[in-house]
Formats: sequence, structure tokens, C-alpha cells
Amino acid sequence: MADFARREPDRGSQTCGYQMQVGSWHNDGNRFCIKRKVRGLYFCQEHHDWLAQDEPDGRIRMAPGNAIGTG
Repeated sequence: MADFARREPDRGSQTCGYQMQVGSWHNDGNRFCIKRKVRGLYFCQEHHDWLAQDEPDGRIRMAPGNAIGTG
């Protein structure tokens, strides 16, 4: 089973949903991570760690409506 989908999951769900562009000039679309969110985080562990390294304090801030992982 692939760990991505072509359609964005509901932002209130427990699915990571991190958006990845595929390709370059011949872009074949976007893919969305379908791994489960980690408890207390907005993304799966892989995508959380990748995004947090660019934040000065290591914290990721999201708009209201984005669910935090419960599981």
C-alpha cells in the first residue's frame, strides 16, 4: 500500500496530510501523506521533524481547524 494519496485528507482528521509536489516542470500533481499523526503533533513524526528544523524554537504553528494527533 502506498503511503500517499492524491486527494487532501480532512484537516480535522488523524491523517498527516503533508503535501508533497511530485515532479518538476512535468509536474504530475500533488501527493498527501496518509500516515497517522503522532500524539500531540500536527503531522506524522517524519514530516514533523522535517518542518520543525526550520522553526527557531522548533515549534510548528498551524491555523485553527488543523487537528492535533491523539493516537
